[in-house]
Amino acid sequence: MQSKRWAALLFIVILLWPTFFITTCRAQIVESDWVDSIESYALEVDVNTTAEIVVCVFTSLYGHGIKDSSGQEINDIVKLGVYVFNDMPLDVYDGTQTGIGKSGKDNGVLVLVALEEQEWRIEVGYGLEGDITDIQTNLIAQQYLVPAFQQGNYGEGLYDTVVALGEQIPLSSQTDSNSVRGYYYYENNNQPASTPNPFWDWNFYGMPLWLIILLALLGIFVPVLGGKTRGGRSGGGGSTGKW
Repeated sequence: MQSKRWAALLFIVILLWPTFFITTCRAQIVESDWVDSIESYALEVDVNTTAEIVVCVFTSLYGHGIKDSSGQEINDIVKLGVYVFNDMPLDVYDGTQTGIGKSGKDNGVLVLVALEEQEWRIEVGYGLEGDITDIQTNLIAQQYLVPAFQQGNYGEGLYDTVVALGEQIPLSSQTDSNSVRGYYYYENNNQPASTPNPFWDWNFYGMPLWLIILLALLGIFVPVLGGKTRGGRSGGGGSTGKW
């Protein structure tokens, strides 16, 4: 079994090698090492619990271009959190997904921050309200996110917050490793790209290289050319604050 996994990994690396020289990337607000840590931990939570913890970083609540049904830009962080949680299509490893969490389980968590306004929002799906209460989300943010952000340590604050939230989610006996989300960190940054990403951030058909390698090592089927869209979820509780 182990030899087959390594053979699969070698095949994928050989397949992707020609793309390494033509892939471009964007500038990041949070350092890539912290993004990798967030993505890796959130993937572990997804595999073990089916829950999806997603981080969205906005430079500002103004100028992002995300609009409500009336065509007005959403400038309130609570309303923006609900929209991102339920209605905003986001890239995942096999295409796009509208809604955070698994269909029928409502087990998503969104950590949303707006840097210019120094505001944060943690949105929790209905299916996790019994595990992560509004009081707990506020306590977690006050203990991990707020102090780190006050020092300008955005990556550390987000990672510690994601870990603290993940520790509240119970393991599931009904996991389905083939339906993992794959992407858990997103940015809304209007700054133009200027520097290339390290090779582990390179994408192949919308799927990050580090995820392809990890899934190959775990023996999980990799749908390289997938493009399906999964359904939306409802936002439940949560908390909001400033730093």
